[in-house]
Amino acid sequence: FQSRYTSIILSIGLGISNLAFKQTILSSLTKDSQVAFYQAVAAAECGMYYDITVNLFPRGLTLAGAPGSIACGGKTLYLESGVSTNNYFVYKETAASQPCFSLVFDKVTSGSQSIIQARGYNLCTTSPRQVERALQVTY
Repeated sequence: FQSRYTSIILSIGLGISNLAFKQTILSSLTKDSQVAFYQAVAAAECGMYYDITVNLFPRGLTLAGAPGSIACGGKTLYLESGVSTNNYFVYKETAASQPCFSLVFDKVTSGSQSIIQARGYNLCTTSPRQVERALQVTY
């Protein structure tokens, strides 16, 4: 009779600990998502600064004329020459363990529109825990 109560109490205790564990994982994913979003915002601001204020990426810029790297918020992003083309430039950070971001300057679109795609990551390495958030600015 007493073992029956023990097993019921043990089941309730395991259920509560399982729930607490899942809540801990959920709250850490929320934090990771927020870190990735802030990285994307920082990347978008940096991209607009280089494109609008510094005018580093004018329409008609060739791959050969694009800067090999740009500095943003104490981070250095490098041009990915295998992905980039004339009027389409992809910059990524190579840091391994901290939050990071990448930028795409797209001048290929028709008309006079410019597009900046900013992606933020909570982790720079590919991992099941990596969260990506993206922002696109069109002007």
